[in-house]
Amino acid sequence: MKVLQLAYRLPFPSTDGGALGLLRIMEGYLNSGNDVTILAIRTPKHWVSDQEIKDFFSSYQNVQWIIVDVPTRPTIGGAILSLFSSSSYHATRLFNRQLLEKVRSVLFEKSFDLIHLDGPFWLPFINLIREKSNAKVVFRAHNVEHIIWKRLAEEARNPLKKWYLNRQWPKIKNEELAVAQKVDWILPISKVDSNWFAQHVNTPQHLLEAGLPLQKYQAVSFSDPFKWCFLASLEWMPNVIGLEYFLQNIWPLVHKEFPNVTLSIAGRRMPDSWKKREIKGVQFIGEIASVPDFFSKHGVLIVPLWSGSGVRIKIIEALAMGMPCLSTSVGAEGLDLASGVHFLEANNVDEWLDGAKKITNNPLLLSEFSKNGREFVFQHFDNRIIFEKWMQTLNFPF
Repeated sequence: MKVLQLAYRLPFPSTDGGALGLLRIMEGYLNSGNDVTILAIRTPKHWVSDQEIKDFFSSYQNVQWIIVDVPTRPTIGGAILSLFSSSSYHATRLFNRQLLEKVRSVLFEKSFDLIHLDGPFWLPFINLIREKSNAKVVFRAHNVEHIIWKRLAEEARNPLKKWYLNRQWPKIKNEELAVAQKVDWILPISKVDSNWFAQHVNTPQHLLEAGLPLQKYQAVSFSDPFKWCFLASLEWMPNVIGLEYFLQNIWPLVHKEFPNVTLSIAGRRMPDSWKKREIKGVQFIGEIASVPDFFSKHGVLIVPLWSGSGVRIKIIEALAMGMPCLSTSVGAEGLDLASGVHFLEANNVDEWLDGAKKITNNPLLLSEFSKNGREFVFQHFDNRIIFEKWMQTLNFPF
């Protein structure tokens, strides 16, 4: 089968969940024996050099890759103009005439059996795709995007920001629904997202979970419950807001009651000002070279997230190595994890303090989380098995 994957960003570097999600999709199709072409957008936010792109794809010699530069950097003028448009500002920033022409030329030069759209913001391209190709079109919902923006609006304290976000998320919702109605298949990432789409559209669905090459993740003995860590992209606003709230409202109380607990904070695009912050018990590291190496030096992963949608790849990676996790319900959303079995859930100050007490005082509980979490991940998030099921589904008529 000839597959064209349209990606809203480059599938690397694999330092955040967004890039990893795109990469595993590409690998899933490739390892299932398909002929894969990926057309990815290179943005100022996720800029890498031409040489880095060549070096990356040299490991995937059977993948044909096409990169298009799109100037997506937000501007005040663009944000204001979007208020008078039916499209969200996120969508208008991704739409580009050069990108449109590149998609057109790719469809002219090569025929495809399946066109895979990563994200809802390919909506303006669907009519062109239908006109130039007979391929089946599928929409990969890496999350329900508008829910992220809606939750951000609910949490926003700045009245102007709240007002603006409340005018953006309904547009994103309309775009998601429009894409979902125009494609042949929806590929939600979790049951939570699948249920939302099922309530709004009749398009066929296949649950395509967030897969990982689990054979690469070796179990590590996490025996130190006092070494906490945080790892997430700090260019994604829900991560920044959640971490900031945790540092201001929860960490001081945790550290006061458990002074031996330390926290290492790492993540892509950490602001330079953060690295100069002085908070007792906290070390700001910035971007790391290896997720497994970083995790292996700590004992507990924390996920203080109160907004967002989709699933957290870093939780899957941590559990795959046997690392216990302390997370909000939103952080663990979509993974079907059971609190008290696979991880420990904490949503407010008292629950975080109680979680810290349970983790630091009960090594047997930590061991159980490690064992149960790793077993669960290996049962549900093996990328090979996930794509085997998707390929079997595609054998049925649309």
